[in-house]
Amino acid sequence: MEMPKLNDPYLIERVSITENTDNAHLLEVDGMCPLCGSYLLIPKGKRMNKKYQIAHIYPNSPTPNEVKELQGLERLGTNCEDFDNKIALCKDCHGYYDDHKTKEEYLKLVKIKKRLLAASKAKISTSHQDIEEEIVLVINSLMSIDPVTLQKMELEYKALKISSKIEKTYSILKAKIETYVCIYFNLIKETFQNLDQENKLNFDLVASEIRSSFLKCDEEIVSKSEIFEALVKWLKSKSSGSSSEACEAVISYFVQNCEVFHEISQ
Repeated sequence: MEMPKLNDPYLIERVSITENTDNAHLLEVDGMCPLCGSYLLIPKGKRMNKKYQIAHIYPNSPTPNEVKELQGLERLGTNCEDFDNKIALCKDCHGYYDDHKTKEEYLKLVKIKKRLLAASKAKISTSHQDIEEEIVLVINSLMSIDPVTLQKMELEYKALKISSKIEKTYSILKAKIETYVCIYFNLIKETFQNLDQENKLNFDLVASEIRSSFLKCDEEIVSKSEIFEALVKWLKSKSSGSSSEACEAVISYFVQNCEVFHEISQ
């Protein structure tokens, strides 16, 4: 039984979720519950079983205790039925959240949703950003290089510029980028130079396109790890058949080459 609506303009009558909106919520979380990581669609025979529900972050019909618990906290969207106030959760997590809507659990879900919304905005923004088709030639060179040649081209650790652009709090991201740069930087640089000289690719144009995509992501996303991930996904979407690892190596090259991430202010 729903609670009677309070004198709160944020609370409106429940709105049915259309198939398109349902799919948008599922796509937003990449098909996985953002709380526990379980898959939201499970194959059964030739069908996919739906193992999720669309949850209200701030309840549509809050109980008096919920109103008191969540009083004064940030609310997403213009009303409780806004896309921004809903999120796809597995049935177990949804059930638990409905019964344990504490301040901590609520703010945790708000934080997750805000991160998802920012990533979505960055994805939409960069989707309109083109990249030279010939970038595939660079990515393919990474996927076909032999280990002996690669070892000869490794960059010395002392030449790295990563520390001036990535804080210590991003230790895993920093280590990943440094590894890619040490191993692949010279190979990528030489490949770009060769393609540029052969008039198969305009390096300055590619660099400006990478920079433009970074700036668009930087406007929407705070976390450098998530910016890096968004750029990798964008590059992969623009270069059919490429691997995520090769795209990570190319984006790492542009971190070292100064198109991605700002210098840390001292």
